[in-house]
Amino acid sequence: MRAGSASGTVGTWPRCVVLTFDVERDGHISNTQIIQSSGIEEVDRSALRAVLASNPLGPLPADYSGGKVSVQFYFDFQRH
Repeated sequence: MRAGSASGTVGTWPRCVVLTFDVERDGHISNTQIIQSSGIEEVDRSALRAVLASNPLGPLPADYSGGKVSVQFYFDFQRH
């Protein structure tokens, strides 16, 4: 097994994945992108799935004047 594989020895912990996405006025998530990989594909996919599983969120507040909110989200994975 090579280092960096989820099924093998994982290198330095913690690992961080950074995602960006937009929350549309109605609460739907769009434009989801990984902008910083953890270096482990399985971890990256897990973070992406977590964001997509929360779709849709609640609608934006009525007094918010924008059409969407852009979010940058950090997932820090710790090995225990």
